This record gives sequence, C-alpha cells and structure tokens, in this order.
Amino acid sequence: MILVFLIVGILFLLVAGGLYLTLGPGKKDLKDPIDEHSKMHELGIAHGHEGKRLVMKANQKHSHPDSLLG
Repeated sequence: MILVFLIVGILFLLVAGGLYLTLGPGKKDLKDPIDEHSKMHELGIAHGHEGKRLVMKANQKHSHPDSLLG
C-alpha cells in the first residue's frame, strides 16, 4: 500500500511541476528552441551543414535530406 502512495505522490509532483513551468511564473525562463531556430532561418542566419561554419548566407536555401523527414 505504501508503494501505491509513493507512486501517486511522485506522479502528483511531476504534474504539479509541469503545470508550474507551463502556466506559472516559471515559464518566463523557458525558451522554445524550435521557434528560435525557425526565426533564425527567416533571418538567414541559422546554420550551415558544412564543417564548423555557424552562419549560412542570406541567399542560401536550407533543406534536409528526405531520409530525415521520415
């Protein structure tokens, strides 16, 4: 019976923490990496796939191989 209370307690803490991060004051520190990446693509400064180059030229098009799209 103690095991059931322990599992329910852990689940409650996880749900409460998730709600705090999603809806509470904890959300102001979270960043959306997908949104930031797409904004960088719109500005033409996202990344390159060749070597260690971090910035792609503004006139370059970005694409991924079809094998990554699933």
